[in-house]
Amino acid sequence: MGVLTLLHSCKKDDDGGQIEVRDPVEVEAENDQDIRDYLSSHFYNYEEFEAAASGELDDFDYKIVIDSISGENSDKTPMIDQVRDTVIPIEIGENETLNHTLYYLVARQGDSIAPKVTDSALVRYKGFRLNDVVFDRSNIPVWFNLNNVVQGFYEFMPALRSGGEITVDEEDGTYRYSGDYGVGVVFMPAGLGYYSSQGSIPAYSPLAFTIDLFRVREIEVDEE
Repeated sequence: MGVLTLLHSCKKDDDGGQIEVRDPVEVEAENDQDIRDYLSSHFYNYEEFEAAASGELDDFDYKIVIDSISGENSDKTPMIDQVRDTVIPIEIGENETLNHTLYYLVARQGDSIAPKVTDSALVRYKGFRLNDVVFDRSNIPVWFNLNNVVQGFYEFMPALRSGGEITVDEEDGTYRYSGDYGVGVVFMPAGLGYYSSQGSIPAYSPLAFTIDLFRVREIEVDEE
């Protein structure tokens, strides 16, 4: 269970302004509707993933590409019909919890190890808002301790499995990926992300991450 602590009626942002502390119930409901609206009006390149899995498409980079359903794409299947969801209770006060819904899609499972929150994972990722503005990304794989990332990110990770091979061209440093590594995308409300923190992300913003999982470093935890 996550913990969402609201200590003050407002707090300062990085520019010295005030951020209004909102009712978490209203924020969650608003975020959930925004996410569902996005999923209902957007699709991902599922046909390419299907063609690659069947052997009909050989030269495919296994990157999730999301676009709006309109014009020549009007017949595409919306992500709302393809995602799974899980409900995560978050503490919002003493003896009070609020359910937050995480939506996720596994485009390719991977064929090795599913990480735990206590593990480290080698991932390539892109973080974006629902207006498709990218706020963070790594085009080359990086290691994360999963207990150091936002809750929505680490709650999703066990849905994927690691796998594949990574090679680096000695001449130009280009990374090449092969094999069956996990590929997915997760959509989270602010309560599972950065909530009222500010920076490149407005306060109370729902977020999404595309994630490729290559390696898992299992970490043993002492249980006393």
